[in-house]
Amino acid sequence: MLFLLATLVAEPVKFPMTVESVMRGVALVGHAPRGLVWSEDGTQLGFQWAKADGSKFPAYKSYVVNEDGTGLKEGRVTPKKTEPWDSGSKVGYQIAYESGGDIFIRDTFAKSSENITKSSDAFGRPTLTTDAQSVIFQRDQDLFRYSLATKKTERLTQAKADPTSAVPITLTGPTSYSVGVLSASPSGTHLAALMFKGGGSSRNAQVARFITSSGYVELSGTYPRVGNPQSHSMAKIYSIKTGKAVDIETPRPGSVGQIDWAPDGKHGAMWSYSEDHKDAWLYGFNTETEKITMLWDEHDDAWVGGPGLGTIGWLPDSSAIYFESENSGFANLMEIDPETTKSIPIVSGPFEVSNVQLDKDHERFTFVSSEGSPYERHVDSVSLKGGTKTKLADLSADEDATYAFSPDGFRVAVVRSRANRPAELYVKGVQVTTTPSAEWLSAPWIDPPIINVPSRDGKQIPAKLFQPKNWRKGGPAVVFVHGAGYLQNVYDGWSHYFREYMFHHVLMENGYAVLDVDYRASAGYGKAWRTAIYRHMGGKDLDDVVDGANYLVKTVGAAPDRLGVYGGSYGGFITFMAMFTAPDVFKAGAALRPVGDWANYHHDYTSPILNTPKEDPEAYKLSSPINFVDGLKGHLLICHGMVDVNVQFQDSIRVVQKLIELGKKNWEVAPYPVEDHAFVQPESWTDEYRRIFGLFERTIGNKRQVPGP
Repeated sequence: MLFLLATLVAEPVKFPMTVESVMRGVALVGHAPRGLVWSEDGTQLGFQWAKADGSKFPAYKSYVVNEDGTGLKEGRVTPKKTEPWDSGSKVGYQIAYESGGDIFIRDTFAKSSENITKSSDAFGRPTLTTDAQSVIFQRDQDLFRYSLATKKTERLTQAKADPTSAVPITLTGPTSYSVGVLSASPSGTHLAALMFKGGGSSRNAQVARFITSSGYVELSGTYPRVGNPQSHSMAKIYSIKTGKAVDIETPRPGSVGQIDWAPDGKHGAMWSYSEDHKDAWLYGFNTETEKITMLWDEHDDAWVGGPGLGTIGWLPDSSAIYFESENSGFANLMEIDPETTKSIPIVSGPFEVSNVQLDKDHERFTFVSSEGSPYERHVDSVSLKGGTKTKLADLSADEDATYAFSPDGFRVAVVRSRANRPAELYVKGVQVTTTPSAEWLSAPWIDPPIINVPSRDGKQIPAKLFQPKNWRKGGPAVVFVHGAGYLQNVYDGWSHYFREYMFHHVLMENGYAVLDVDYRASAGYGKAWRTAIYRHMGGKDLDDVVDGANYLVKTVGAAPDRLGVYGGSYGGFITFMAMFTAPDVFKAGAALRPVGDWANYHHDYTSPILNTPKEDPEAYKLSSPINFVDGLKGHLLICHGMVDVNVQFQDSIRVVQKLIELGKKNWEVAPYPVEDHAFVQPESWTDEYRRIFGLFERTIGNKRQVPGP
């Protein structure tokens, strides 16, 4: 009888730790909650969520939950009722706003609106001047001013000079420049015109599509390659009274950004950028003196960047500009007085600050910070003049992490993750959602320890170590190289590379150790780490990967002749460089959607790091795998989507041709006819990773051929 009862109790289903199983991808883990929106009264939170439901591609649905994290159900929150004047230009009790192509003045006391344009023409961008006497607005490429006292409208700008015209401003720039964005100062005394000059003719790289409804090969345009002529911009600031213009141009070729006016209209500020990426200048304009001042020079001998580049805004009292700077070595929050040019740090230290928001109602900044550990994130606040920071909520560093403040500003709903759990919604500390399937949750997903790998130049390389419970010294090991270059993959949170995370469990199940490294160029560690690859991709970044392999041998105990490497995009590029320029380290490598020649890639990504092929041919020679194919000794797998509009299939094809010409053996290529840079179809993911696993198994794994005595 007892035996019979025992047989009736179902054995728990063990998650199949195979390539075919884990490459089901989002069918297993779904999509994290997104689009957090509080109800107007703060009693409910709405969001979109795609829970794993057994379908191949889980679909987003709308949900609501109570303010205390209870009562989860499908539905939508009652959104705050918005009116056209909510986003208008407000002075006192009056608001100027646009609705249906006309300009209106709203009297918030009388709760009435007056249409001041009444035309079939389209008007927009209204500014109610700080003296509440006039409204400046735009029609087509001209600005007009409406007097609230006289009810008359006058034209302020014209495209061509006309001596018979009373229009005070003629919008003309240097030869080949065209007028772009126009904006009026809140004081009503000046207007700014951003002007652009095209870079000239350029040719976009094209991608061939072989699987088409027409049956013919079709070509799709992508982007101009690095070194193509670039556009430039400048600004002119005009006095409305005199028509006099002040030019704002970069000290050397570059572009001027849009002006950000102070609330009182007495100053304006704008970021400008050099074409060589080595400077970003913060300019200020004084409407009383009509003088331009360089308030700040964000400089780096490599290139300026970081998570806060371009952040700009004004304190509500117009006393200072806030911005982010990396000049200290890390992205920190600063303020500067436009009159004295004195700057002060608001949030500073050896950590990264991002997502800065001015909370006017509570007289504070809110932001995301990595203070305390580069592997963690939290939402903090600080007063507008700096001082003690307040931690508002724990977050995580993954791309799904997000948050939303309640209408009263005191509660924070967050979406955050753990290393072995996808991001979930938390309200008042309560976990609201469970996104993965029960099948996926039944598997023993690990929280891999974060370790420091010593580098050859004395640095500590952040890494995650995946080590089997039954690890035996002399076993095989693999180094995984994340993509993008400037991306962080070592942190306490769910990885963008979640399929690879699961694949690493497949490798562990088969006796492999895996090291996931945040090599030089990765995000999250400050400016010096970010720019260490200047003029040599495949230099210090590759050194870190090789040093990771050495760590696996010396510290973990992997066999030196049983090492593999793989990665996609930038990781595919590093895999190429590892197999071609460090051929005695890795026995096998899988390069996925890899860059083969940086001269073929996008200008905005490549030129900051390597300059341009014309200016710095040596940097491209040192950094492009196509120049080192002859060094291949080990076993190489190349996988690439044929309709990749990011890193084009042509890069892999050129390397393949070089392999053929050099008579190289032990390589193979797998093209994927319908896939772009990031694969979509589970069948493609499965095929790709089955090939990677097969490569490792027959070269460094359990099915390798071991030479006899």
